Amino acid sequence: MTDVTDRELGRIRLRFLDLIKSFFIDEPDAERMSRWRGIVSALAGDVINPAFDQAVRRLGELLEEKTLKEIQDEYYHLFIDPTSEDQINTVMSYYVDGRSFGPSLVDYRDFLQRAGIVKDESVKEPEDSLVLMLDALATLIEEQTKKERDTALYQATLLHRFLDPLCQGFTGALQATGQAPFYTACGDFLRGYLILEKGLLDKGETPAENREER
Repeated sequence: MTDVTDRELGRIRLRFLDLIKSFFIDEPDAERMSRWRGIVSALAGDVINPAFDQAVRRLGELLEEKTLKEIQDEYYHLFIDPTSEDQINTVMSYYVDGRSFGPSLVDYRDFLQRAGIVKDESVKEPEDSLVLMLDALATLIEEQTKKERDTALYQATLLHRFLDPLCQGFTGALQATGQAPFYTACGDFLRGYLILEKGLLDKGETPAENREER
């Protein structure tokens, strides 16, 4: 793979991560919904993998069927409303340890320190929240793309050891509500995309958590 292709692949990965973050970072507005429609429509003709392709089709259908208000209400019900019985937790330690701020967060913070990633102190969310984990992966991809340093092992470690368990618990919780069709489809999109990331990062090798320098 040429350097130009490597850089372009990095940019594509960053665009996907930016899209996924935009699903979950906060309540959407009309401009963001219009952007989603354009991107999902452009992806509809591609064949990537079964999970990803199905999520794209479902998102396309829902973006046509649902109004902005309905999607905003779904977001509020799932992620903001303190009285909601369907409120979804977005942090890894909740799914790995059974509680937020558990020992897996300590492990993840140690990983971030080794990877040279520093959390912005103005951000209130814990480091193991979904959006911040996607930010961390994006930071590592940017450094790799710009040839600042080889971060491939850190990327794979983040994906296998930390982001994948969060994704499994988070998307399972969305599916279990039965009341969140749009954000369940967003979660399916995330899960399908992470399958692509695994294919890019593993390349038939041992997962990086077994190879990373300590």
